[in-house]
Amino acid sequence: MKKYVLAAVTTIILLPVLVILALPFWFGREAEKTYHEMLDQLSGRSGIHFTAKHYEHGWLSSTAETTFRHPQIPLEFKARHRISHGPFPLDRFLEGDWRHTPVQARITSQISLAAPEKQNTSSWPPLSAETTVRLNGDGTLHAEMPPIKTTGAKGEIIDWRGFSADITFDQAWRKIQFDARLPALTVAASGQQGDVMLSKVIMHSDTQEGIAGYFFGEVSLRVGKLEIGQTSGRVGVKGLTLSASTQPADDNINMVLRYSLDEANVAEERFGPGIMVFEARRLDVASLVKFKKEVAAIDREGTIAPRMALTVAGKTVALLAELAKKAPEFEITRLSFKTREGEISGKAKFVLDGRKRNLTDSPVKLLTTLRGNLEILIPEPLLKRLIAAAIRRDIEAYRQSGALTAREMARLDADTMAEIVDQAFPQYLARHELTRLLVEEGGRYKLDLSIARGQVMINGKPWHAPARITLPQ
Repeated sequence: MKKYVLAAVTTIILLPVLVILALPFWFGREAEKTYHEMLDQLSGRSGIHFTAKHYEHGWLSSTAETTFRHPQIPLEFKARHRISHGPFPLDRFLEGDWRHTPVQARITSQISLAAPEKQNTSSWPPLSAETTVRLNGDGTLHAEMPPIKTTGAKGEIIDWRGFSADITFDQAWRKIQFDARLPALTVAASGQQGDVMLSKVIMHSDTQEGIAGYFFGEVSLRVGKLEIGQTSGRVGVKGLTLSASTQPADDNINMVLRYSLDEANVAEERFGPGIMVFEARRLDVASLVKFKKEVAAIDREGTIAPRMALTVAGKTVALLAELAKKAPEFEITRLSFKTREGEISGKAKFVLDGRKRNLTDSPVKLLTTLRGNLEILIPEPLLKRLIAAAIRRDIEAYRQSGALTAREMARLDADTMAEIVDQAFPQYLARHELTRLLVEEGGRYKLDLSIARGQVMINGKPWHAPARITLPQ
């Protein structure tokens, strides 16, 4: 009897111990499945090829290696992973990591170029990442690259102030939130090359898979400051923001794109702020998903660039023909750009109405299904300043040819030039195929373009494209 009692007690004591010892092994097997599923999800959704090269399964932890690359970019990256098994990563406990929340796995990764010696980037540190996979398969990822200051292949000084990113995802990667931050990047070039300064870059997206596998939600990119060029002639922008919002509407998509900037500068001249809001409505989601898959398949084939562009162009025409069946609308609801001479403004709305026509046999018919209107307003002082620059170039040409003497040139003071510009302004507008289309309206010049049944009207008059357009210089 005592033997049976002793055996029972021993079993009661040893069973939990055996379970605890077996759990990391079982969770390791589950983590391996999740790892391969994650690579499949990333490859299918991002357009980047993720390949599992190696996986060595252990008791408390496993190691793995992954390579990934985009088909059109001649760079391959390698990621080495250490996968600590759940539910309580004992190998981490031994190293002093006392996080007690049960997990399926914690993955530490080091990501670098697969062949850095061939890319002259061996001095760049790897990207470090830690992924936590929860018991239900949801997870988070945090990635960082430390700051570095190095010299590039052409002698430029590169000052990289680091990078960090966070991703939250569900088990099936159908709900994904992404945030990334780049504090600053400065490239101080040598010789005649221009410098580059980029700062306060913030990326954000919050998307969720919806009908037909399309991802709806919000995506944005903000650049605090970007400057390019040398001290004597720098070009830059401040507060540049690009954002997109997509929402389902039955089996269609409604989309809003917003572009804005606080300030732009060219040399010593400043412009802005500026904003453009573009909306697209009734876009057939099934056609868009099909188009995305077809383009991704072309990418995977690694087609030569010119041939690929031609193929994608054909697919785009086919896409427009499919979209036209639901008469989508495209509208610029707001357009504004401030200059020192006033505001450039505009609006537009077009409809691609192919509901009653078969467009698959002749893509040219697409042009006859487009109808709508575009209006642009430009302040007169801005046009005069542009014309004044052209007049000054012509006067300088007259001087060089001898048509104007030095005495005549000396009499061309600011007031005289202003009078010349006022007198020559109408003639110079009429000299160019684009500016001659503008009409004066209340101190501003307007371009009103409308299209219907393939006929283009400019300011109420039929317009025919010239054989050659000469832009104002």
